[in-house]
Amino acid sequence: MKVAVTAKGKDLGDQVDPRFGRCPYFLVVDIDTMSAEAIENPNLALGGGAGIQSAQLMAEHDVSVVLTGNCGPNAHQTLSAAGIQIIVGASGCIRDAVDRFKAGSLSTIQEPNVASHFGMGVVDTPQPTATGSGTGKGMGSGRGMGMGRGMGMGREMVSTGGAAFPSTPTSGSESDVLKAEAQNLEVQLHAVNARLEQLGSTAAQRRLMAVVDAGTCKGCGLCESICQVGAITINSVAAIDTAACTGCGLCVVECPNRAITLQKA
Repeated sequence: MKVAVTAKGKDLGDQVDPRFGRCPYFLVVDIDTMSAEAIENPNLALGGGAGIQSAQLMAEHDVSVVLTGNCGPNAHQTLSAAGIQIIVGASGCIRDAVDRFKAGSLSTIQEPNVASHFGMGVVDTPQPTATGSGTGKGMGSGRGMGMGRGMGMGREMVSTGGAAFPSTPTSGSESDVLKAEAQNLEVQLHAVNARLEQLGSTAAQRRLMAVVDAGTCKGCGLCESICQVGAITINSVAAIDTAACTGCGLCVVECPNRAITLQKA
């Protein structure tokens, strides 16, 4: 299971950040192995929609649970739509927070626990883990001369899920060798294309897009005017072009009637 913790740093020994949308990092932890991947948050300085975009980021990384200090309404709705469990009240050392989650001492929430735009007053900019300065001079000289010629054929293979490669002749004409190489490349290309198709299908399943509540929408047209990809039209109420919608969440943030939410594609 992947658990994402809002973090002030890149390591398990760093502190939990109380903000979801505007934390400097998300630390994605495999709770079985306690291996961790730090993801820098590109949304921490957004004027609006940081929670929605960060929730989309969690969905893209196939996160099952989010541990954070607080969660606002837009982030809560988007995480819930993505099927991601939300736990607030996490604090202190990240490793300790994960241990408390594993022990069952942290519980999920059904409603947001802070208002929209929580945490906008402070923006943390991720810093390099180490800095230093110094002076020094070094002089050296060296010369090297070499001559060499090499001719050969080589391959660097990727995993193909067990696809069988034709064997390359160890002897014979150059034509036979090239034919065998071509067969190998064809098998590899087929396997790569199959994997790309699989990854595309998985990404589509995780994707969130805007959905309009026709009973709440007033057809004011604000969402149509602000949509950056032209995915919204007004015909008495707003209609979403699902092929064009990127799930950016801008319409969700700006809708005065809260008639738009993000849902799984």
